[in-house]
Amino acid sequence: MKLTALAVLLLGALPVAQAGFVTVEKEAGVWWFKSPEGKPFVSLGINHVEPVYWQTPLNAAFVAETYGSEIFAADGTLREGTPAATKWGQRVAKNLDAWGMNTLGFHNPLSKGLQSGGAGCYVIELDLHVPWGWNMPRSQLARAFKRDPLDVFGDEFAAAVEANALAVVKLYANDPRVLGYAYTDGPPWTVDDDAGDAAFQKLSAAGKKLHPWVLALMSLPATAKGKQAWLALMKERYPAPDKAGATYALTITGWDALAANTAWTKLGDAARAVEDSQAFLLKIMQQWYAVRKAGLRKYDANHLILGDKLNMNRDSRHPAELTQSLHVMKPHVDVINIQYYGFFDKQREALALLHRESQLPILNGDTTFTPYWKDPGADTADYYKQLGQDYAGEITKLFALPYFIGWHHCGYMRGLRPPYAAALKRGDKPAADVFVKGRHTLREGFISVTEEPIEPLLTPLIAAWKKCETVHRAAGAADGIK
Repeated sequence: MKLTALAVLLLGALPVAQAGFVTVEKEAGVWWFKSPEGKPFVSLGINHVEPVYWQTPLNAAFVAETYGSEIFAADGTLREGTPAATKWGQRVAKNLDAWGMNTLGFHNPLSKGLQSGGAGCYVIELDLHVPWGWNMPRSQLARAFKRDPLDVFGDEFAAAVEANALAVVKLYANDPRVLGYAYTDGPPWTVDDDAGDAAFQKLSAAGKKLHPWVLALMSLPATAKGKQAWLALMKERYPAPDKAGATYALTITGWDALAANTAWTKLGDAARAVEDSQAFLLKIMQQWYAVRKAGLRKYDANHLILGDKLNMNRDSRHPAELTQSLHVMKPHVDVINIQYYGFFDKQREALALLHRESQLPILNGDTTFTPYWKDPGADTADYYKQLGQDYAGEITKLFALPYFIGWHHCGYMRGLRPPYAAALKRGDKPAADVFVKGRHTLREGFISVTEEPIEPLLTPLIAAWKKCETVHRAAGAADGIK
């Protein structure tokens, strides 16, 4: 079971509580995280402080000299409890503290090495196995859910949630340093069609219109609980089984026959089928959040629930579906947790929609001003300076929203991207060349592979980070749309 941290609140930025729990509260029209002692704060964080970026050809010699050979185990994980791991965590904490950042975000190891480097408020990622990957389009989702339908109505899912809660939540339930719990990346509450892809063209008429998760559960045997849940919805939506069957171009004489069908390829009424699909997706979503919350709350009644990290780069293009999903999830989470890139002007209306429909604060748990930064070139200093200035202006605008309470950057070190490093390791020159030609061999980040702060980038950013709380306090009750 993989455990990652979303939020280590560093010593000096937020006191470590001896009792109580982190909360979210609204004061004078402005939302805040609040420490166990009642101190309001906004979350400024870094993601991807992962050992993999310290294990590449670019910095192998530096790591050996700085930490020695004991820092990593043979499988690449941090060797816990060693002086090297402690030193590594302390160096990370020193940088974040110097920059005025208070949070270690998503995709970081929940390790003693990092814990020992600073204080420790952690959001625990409850990482259940799911079929989807981040930002999968329709054809990829169709393949993934065909292999693994993930019947959230079934006993196996409930057992997996229970086992996860027993192993993880129970361990941290009384820890005042836990900020909250997060679920998965980019749940497919919206779907983008990849109509230009050959794989999309091979989908059936039903596959091109119905949500892949819905289609997967419709295709289960009659005895499956997910299939029974779908059948119950059909009985609500149709006066007779023949009417339901006709929507899917089937001649059906009874509800049992409808339940027994496992092949859905044609559509008799595409518009009605899409409405059925969306209605059942909301049932799936309700079950997903309700079961997960119940499992979590069985062992922890106090810590925040951040829920899934919504992929707003996609979801913002589907406002009607996004609105429906927010209405379903809002009773089950304490914060709307998102991943969103780009200028404030691109984001502001979607952020306002998120808050308006949920009435909850927003944490951008994974962001860059612009994804896929270019690798350093002849214009390195000027490029980083401009990037820092752009970031600084956009961050200030975001925290001027009264409901925007956190910003976590998608990268710490400008280390080799794992797919590029893997292509180099296996000698796959064509795959490696794609990264080289695009100047995208390195991840976004604020330090070099030898842990040197990138000053032209950081100088304007640090100034902006230090103003965020003041800017946020002055936000008042504005909604951010002028």
